[in-house]
Amino acid sequence: MRTQVRTRRQGDGAITVSEPCERSCPHYRAARRLHDQDAPPEEIAGQLLAAEPTGIPWVLSVLRAAARAAGERDDPGAAVDYLRRALREPLPDDDRALVLGELGRVEAGDHPAAAVRHLTESLALLDERDPRRWELVPLLTDALTRCRRGCQAAELLDREARALAGAAPSPGDLAVRLDVRRLLTDLDDRARRPQVDRTLAALESGSPDSPVAVRAVAAVRATLALGTDADADRVAAQARRALAGELPRGVTVAAAGLAVQALTWCDRQDEAAAFLDRVAADLPGDAEPAARILVSMSRSAFAYRSGDLPAAIDAGRDALGLLAASRGDARVAPATATLVCALVETADTDEAARLLALPECSRLEPDRQWTPLLEARARLALARGRYDEALGDLLECGRRQTAWRQDNPAVLPWRSLAALAYRALGDHGPAERLAQEELDRARAFGAPRALGVALRAAGGVAGGPRGRRLLEESVELLERARAPLEQAHALLELATVRHEAGHTRLARELAQQCLRLAQQCAAAGLSTQALGRLRDFGARPRTPCTIGVRALTAGERRVAVLAASGLTNREIAQQLFVTQRTVENHLTHGFRKLGIAGRRQLPEAVRGLEAGD
Repeated sequence: MRTQVRTRRQGDGAITVSEPCERSCPHYRAARRLHDQDAPPEEIAGQLLAAEPTGIPWVLSVLRAAARAAGERDDPGAAVDYLRRALREPLPDDDRALVLGELGRVEAGDHPAAAVRHLTESLALLDERDPRRWELVPLLTDALTRCRRGCQAAELLDREARALAGAAPSPGDLAVRLDVRRLLTDLDDRARRPQVDRTLAALESGSPDSPVAVRAVAAVRATLALGTDADADRVAAQARRALAGELPRGVTVAAAGLAVQALTWCDRQDEAAAFLDRVAADLPGDAEPAARILVSMSRSAFAYRSGDLPAAIDAGRDALGLLAASRGDARVAPATATLVCALVETADTDEAARLLALPECSRLEPDRQWTPLLEARARLALARGRYDEALGDLLECGRRQTAWRQDNPAVLPWRSLAALAYRALGDHGPAERLAQEELDRARAFGAPRALGVALRAAGGVAGGPRGRRLLEESVELLERARAPLEQAHALLELATVRHEAGHTRLARELAQQCLRLAQQCAAAGLSTQALGRLRDFGARPRTPCTIGVRALTAGERRVAVLAASGLTNREIAQQLFVTQRTVENHLTHGFRKLGIAGRRQLPEAVRGLEAGD
């Protein structure tokens, strides 16, 4: 008969076994029987959860295997239960450290505080030169950061870097990766920002031939340069250097995210998108969440800036879905901000308000990642006519951007928006001052989109002949920058100025151009404004197209063309890097607008679509 044993730990840490008791535990007997029959680990582990600790080696193996299986089917709760049950076993220190590390890894997403506790215990049991430490340290650093314990994260990285420095054989890139993670941690901690320059210099001098160090330094320098007198060309050059070479892995994903942002703000979006396409094409099914989040967030921002609001909303929701599994992740703020801005433009202000009211968004932490969310809240207030609220948020944006050395109109055009709020409140002095400051800064930086936005605000505030000249420059520049949504806003401002000057026919033409662009972008709020302005100008605008090919949004068009070519929903989702639900929604809306019943009719319905029919 097989026996279960109770165990006792001796003073020297050795494990002894005693007291056979298999007959007293039916759950153990059931687990033993399933184990002998080679049943799936989770089926065996289900019985072990109710069994007393045994100290028999196969029990630990089964519980760890069951935890891995639960993780693969995306059930972290079950994985945590199996690993916690494993910790009840009388384990030697080496096995206990292993299980604690696995438990902390599973908990890191939803329960960072618990992950901190278990990962810390695991590290305490491992020798300071045990290579397994270098897998746990990044996890613990991230968990500490999400628990707002950045100082402890920095201390941990310093301590581990010192241990690695004396390790034999040479730790290679491990020490560099710890230094890079320390650099990125300091970048997000305003109290430690002054140390960033020293860390940059140390990395450059100490690891001149390490691609990890070179690319991380370039990404951080690009980010810091945005808050100096550097122009867009110089910032973009640093960002390109950060993205050259192999695709990012591990800590370099965060550095790549900084570089992608910098390229985007410099109006090198095509370069950033090409890099993200490489990342997306390289993503395996079990890719780290950080890379998937980077792709989804960036594509949401790209789509918003290029005026494809439905695609921005879809990608934004995908990004938030990925981030939902990582409690305390600061990236939820910029991801939500882009989604809120897109929803405001589509006149879905109720959903935008619901997102801003969520607990993870409403607290508006002082960290730099949260400032875009403050600006998004101001945009919602502007859309609802709450100009005082918007102005308060925008001025706070300015204070934060200055404190974080990110005060650049290409990053956040808070002065332009505040100028429009002041204008709406009838306070023209501050409006003119802020608009001119923004315009001067945008001209110095040289990013066309940011300059076009600043010109629009300055022109709208100035009015008269000067306002007309600024707005005409804005419209032309935004067209060259391929920013149709911002161009449409500028066209409406220009139409108003022209009408005030008595140029009624030209005002109508400009408002009609605005309406056409707004409809292409699915900007329902701006479309309504343009229709109202046309009626004010004495025109009789046509009812917006709601059926036929022209009624399709840009996202619906892409999905319809791919579906018509024979791709499945899954293949379309993989090619566009969206969820299958997004594809299904686009097809449902597209079928209705095209007046068809299903996919078989798509080829005929979208014939000539790419030719502009």
